Amino acid sequence: MIKDFDEQLRKLIHRERHNFAGSSSRAIVELVNLLFDFAVKMRASDLHIEPFEESLRVRYRIDGQLQELHQALPLHLADALTSRIKILARMDTTAAFQPLDGAIQFGNVEMRVATMPSFGAESVTIRLLDSSLELDKLSDLGFTAANLKLFRQMIRSAAGMIILTGPMNSGKSTTLYAALRELNQPTRSIMTLEDPIEQHVEGISQVQVNEKTGLTFAAGLRAMLRMDCNVLMVGEARDAETAKTAVRAALTGHLLFTTLHANDSCSAVFRMLEMGVEPYLLAATLNGAVAQRLVRRLCPKCKRICADGTFEAVGCEECRGTGYSGRIALHEILRVDKSLRSLILSSRDLDAIRSAALEAGLKTLADDATDKIREGLTTLDEVRRVLN
Repeated sequence: MIKDFDEQLRKLIHRERHNFAGSSSRAIVELVNLLFDFAVKMRASDLHIEPFEESLRVRYRIDGQLQELHQALPLHLADALTSRIKILARMDTTAAFQPLDGAIQFGNVEMRVATMPSFGAESVTIRLLDSSLELDKLSDLGFTAANLKLFRQMIRSAAGMIILTGPMNSGKSTTLYAALRELNQPTRSIMTLEDPIEQHVEGISQVQVNEKTGLTFAAGLRAMLRMDCNVLMVGEARDAETAKTAVRAALTGHLLFTTLHANDSCSAVFRMLEMGVEPYLLAATLNGAVAQRLVRRLCPKCKRICADGTFEAVGCEECRGTGYSGRIALHEILRVDKSLRSLILSSRDLDAIRSAALEAGLKTLADDATDKIREGLTTLDEVRRVLN
């Protein structure tokens, strides 16, 4: 597919080399559609278009890795190409040197577009959200049987707070949506507060944050508390005000999901305390925290067993020579029990919280990774790349 696309791209540029003037020219329209279609077919999560001194580099993020899959484009196409994308995304084409964002609907794929001034031109980054590739069920997300049971126990609580943590692009939103889908019943009222709304779920009221109008996470959450909801999801506890409001929402009988940027599940608990949440409120409301990472899954067509019983990546046409195809999540699930609640009340020491959790049987991200290496789902090299 890649060789065919590269040849198709080369022929288009050669054939239309004099016809790329202007954002509405037939050649530019065809080029943009060609790039978008290729990104979708490669199941890329992101498309990067970057100007350099002599060329316009195009890269695709596939299975978490940025890859340059075809020839660079001529630099003189940069302005027309960027303008065409801006028009599709309903962005201001006259604001050439300001960071902008917009959205494009391309078939089943919603594209989130962001531009940034760069080297006399503009860099464009496009996030692809393909509704046809959604993972609807928790059982699709790579939980071990024990972790899936533990997580389901947490989300089926009548009230309390559940935190998902991990870096960007670690699959937190996918896990949140799968949990909400499982809880989505006619007997429950579910509302979300997001920035942006990444997936639209039938039967759930989803609200887009808009700070220009005053609809911040904290303000939106306070308003939702008057809406007779059973389950709330706050896309991210970005600041102390949002974190404190979220905890109070959980205290008043709501089941509340949110995310934080922290290294592991215990650090998420400590982070809430650092943000000024009162220990007695956190101890009373926190059901648990889930840390998550994504690692590349071994290609089932070409993976090879080693002498030690684990598997290694080989590479074949099916996986474009990488040895990997798709991704799988690693999980660390901290269930807050009575002893941990007591510790949250009495200590702000992260090491003490982590030691107590490990003594209570916490399986760390490394433990989960080890299980998945033994099962032949991923490799030690891939785990080291992600966890180190």
